[in-house]
Amino acid sequence: MWLVRPSVRVVRQLGQDPLELGRFQHHDFTELFIAVPEYKVLYEIVDTFYYDTKYKNNALVEIIERKHQKVTWLQDDPLFAEIDPQLATPPPVHVGAGQGIAVYGERPPTPVDLNDLCPPPEACPECQVPKEAKCNDGGIALFHLVGRMEIKPFANATYPGLPSRVLDCQLYAVGKPVYHRNTEALYGSWMRDPMPVMETLGEKLWVTKENDTYHLFEYTNKTMFRRDIATKRYKLEYPFKGNAHVVYNGSFYYNERDKPRMLRFDLKSESYRQLDVPLLVINNSNYLYTTENNYMDFSVDDNGLWALYGLSSDNNNTVVMKVDAYTMKIQYMWNISIDHHIFGEMFIVCGVLYAVDSVKEKNTKIRFALDLYKNILLDVNLPFTNPFGKTTMVGYNHRHKELYTWDRGNQLTYPIRYHEIGYNLTKEEKGEPEASAQVQTDFLIYH
Repeated sequence: MWLVRPSVRVVRQLGQDPLELGRFQHHDFTELFIAVPEYKVLYEIVDTFYYDTKYKNNALVEIIERKHQKVTWLQDDPLFAEIDPQLATPPPVHVGAGQGIAVYGERPPTPVDLNDLCPPPEACPECQVPKEAKCNDGGIALFHLVGRMEIKPFANATYPGLPSRVLDCQLYAVGKPVYHRNTEALYGSWMRDPMPVMETLGEKLWVTKENDTYHLFEYTNKTMFRRDIATKRYKLEYPFKGNAHVVYNGSFYYNERDKPRMLRFDLKSESYRQLDVPLLVINNSNYLYTTENNYMDFSVDDNGLWALYGLSSDNNNTVVMKVDAYTMKIQYMWNISIDHHIFGEMFIVCGVLYAVDSVKEKNTKIRFALDLYKNILLDVNLPFTNPFGKTTMVGYNHRHKELYTWDRGNQLTYPIRYHEIGYNLTKEEKGEPEASAQVQTDFLIYH
């Protein structure tokens, strides 16, 4: 008995007798099969056809066809060939050499060796030796800078040392600039107090103007600032130089014009404290950065007040000075053998000194980051934009986590994002690799 599946054509080679009895040797036992004349085709959607055979004296005498409504599936007989119902003609018949056996359907693939399936990989082409890296955007070839940089204490002086670090962090993003106001002045400074003595003073803004070095202008809020309506004007006894000042903890810090001196002007009492800056040379060859407008640059972060300036033109080293904001006493100083003239601007965040490659290129980079507490270079590569092509001031406000800039008379802010470096955490606690240190010196900072 044989079962034919629905929707399957059953094909047999034509025989001379309409009902030819044949034998086929398969797996060491003998089976009977029927050759259906003229490619008899059995189609049934739901019915199942059975064929009973009757023999007399070993001869086939009758084939009875039975139909059953229940669809049942039996094991496939290897002699039946399944044909796609969409084919117009039966499949070709392949007869084995000398065997007289008809083969329907595709034979299994010929066994192959594993090396034929997975041949040995081709060798990679040899890469050309890269040329010495160069920056096409006027930036700094950082690997040249790192190769010769030294970080050491300033001169032979002894200082109290750094206070404990409030927050260790590393920038990972500088956002797009936000426009606030426009003026005609190419050089100017606008500031907010990141640590106001009273919370109500946190919304005030202060501005200096390049053509009025004896006055500091105060604005109650951003609305008055945008309208350029000053609510108070402070008369300064000593004029300022440049536009890299800061307002911090209720005081205005600036470089006195034509003097190697920094001043603290208390906004409430309008009294002064001063600090004479060691080895600060005042001449046209010792301006900071490519902007050439400041001899000193002030910065404030979570750790307090910082000041930057250049040494004489003999070595062009950059000095970083940590200052007690109230007593105006030096806490520590670094002498860093990098030429500040090749940078556009600098600022400090979480005790890390950052440098902007250019303040003239509209699309530039921040690729220099020196951890002043650890004396190591951090691996950064942050995009930075100068939308108006002439940034003359960059300052950081840790209260609002923003950079404040003055770009061709336009006052802008840039939101920044940072994550903790986690020097005091284990790798498991941090869940990520430590900040990459490119260079470490022999000098350690104890605090």
